[in-house]
Amino acid sequence: MLRLISVLACGAVLVAGCATADAGRPAGDALTVGLAAPVSCLDPHQTPQTSNLHVSRQLVDSLTDQDPRTGEIVPWLATSWQVGEEAKRFTFTLRDGVTFSDGTPLDAAAVVANLDDIAKLGARSPLGAGYLAGYAGASALDAKTVEVRFDVPSGQFLQATSMVTLGMLSPGTLGKTPEQRCAGTLAGSGPFVLDRVALNEEVRLSARTGYAWASELATHRGAPRVRTLTFAIVTDPSVRHGSLLSGQLDADLQVLEQNQRSFGEQGPRLLSGTRPGIVFTLLPNETRPALHDLSVRRAIGAALDRSRFAPLLAAGERPATDVLATTTPGYADRSADLAYAPDEAVRLLDAAGWRRGPDGVRVKGSQRLSFELVYSANEPYGSVYQLMAQQLAEAGIELRPTPLDDATNSARQGAGDYDFVSWAVTRGDPTVLATVYPVRSANPQRRTKPDEVDSTIAEIATVLDPAERAEAVAAAAEAIISGGHGIPLFEQASSIGLAARVTGVRLDASGRPIFQDAEVRA
Repeated sequence: MLRLISVLACGAVLVAGCATADAGRPAGDALTVGLAAPVSCLDPHQTPQTSNLHVSRQLVDSLTDQDPRTGEIVPWLATSWQVGEEAKRFTFTLRDGVTFSDGTPLDAAAVVANLDDIAKLGARSPLGAGYLAGYAGASALDAKTVEVRFDVPSGQFLQATSMVTLGMLSPGTLGKTPEQRCAGTLAGSGPFVLDRVALNEEVRLSARTGYAWASELATHRGAPRVRTLTFAIVTDPSVRHGSLLSGQLDADLQVLEQNQRSFGEQGPRLLSGTRPGIVFTLLPNETRPALHDLSVRRAIGAALDRSRFAPLLAAGERPATDVLATTTPGYADRSADLAYAPDEAVRLLDAAGWRRGPDGVRVKGSQRLSFELVYSANEPYGSVYQLMAQQLAEAGIELRPTPLDDATNSARQGAGDYDFVSWAVTRGDPTVLATVYPVRSANPQRRTKPDEVDSTIAEIATVLDPAERAEAVAAAAEAIISGGHGIPLFEQASSIGLAARVTGVRLDASGRPIFQDAEVRA
């Protein structure tokens, strides 16, 4: 996979000034976006990866939308809804006149087919499986009315209907294989349609003529103002930033902290928002003998000085103070539980029988306290991992950050061939915890026995009273932190650099850019 692939027809990097494929279009007719990681799957029902969902969000609409300022759920494809007394039954009334890009009407039967598809995908839809936990089926009561049923109360489902994973695809698309859909054989109801797909190079979208059913949060309700929206894969952050400053990119979807000073009142500007959901978290493989030891997991958390991460993070990102980001309902300041406590780390390890060896790394019998952290080489956090390794070394713990190509990283994570991985999951609801921590979830910790973590997280989804829900979130967070099942590192942010001539781009409640409103001034 090439480190840098642009939309240029020539082989030079973007800052070299070669003519682009859109050079013949009128000024303001096209918008080119720099994407920090390759696109591997365009089917929103399947993919959990941020780079993929940035693109998919432009192709599909959702039943509802969520106001990023207030958390309120507002109409989109559904004009209204009713929630049953125990949140086991949801009834949606659909907007008139909506169609998919292949011409098929978006009616109640299509919505039912989409929900059934996500449920059928099972493990292929790691996010969707959580959103539809307890799903008992859906019915088209008439052409414009959908009823969705759950076996247990689902206090999280209404918010889930705003997520891109539950975005609507045409019935024809649902008949394709999962592999075909990932590769881009799909039609949604969104404001853009696929034009060209080269998953490791670029994804080019075209504005959909006649689009007229944007979210209530949109300021421009009609078809996109730009005719062409191109996502160019530019993994090198310095090249991406330089290309934005030189005018060859209209947007950079991942601005690093060291480049933030380039933005001001004149020239390119910065659009930032903290992503809700699970913060970027170090997750231990608890089947590893040393990581099965609670004292070791807790010592690792105590040995990390998160305040020192700040200079290495992207604009808008900050050290974690909870398992959830500050923009997530249920967040509470638990910084005292995440405080830097090197003396406590030493005490825990000493008490557990881990002694420093000749090279400074602690040992117990034949075991060395040495761990490998696997991650994608495309991640921007390598410098953070190196700093973490230095901090842990002071406590006698060896951490070996290991960057891998995407295919190898996915294979090793899927096989459980790692000591540590780092994950974050975006969602504006505390039930996002259910996607990572319970035994019956993605479960990167490889936990085998359900315990308090599982029961408290399950309660979040079923409790409707706000006060009781807050108590359930607090109990879940306490169980995660005290059990060392997740070691929160930092909050992620959507930090987007925009050229001065670009207006109308907004961030949704998950921090994903929406380009339906965008305009490029000549």
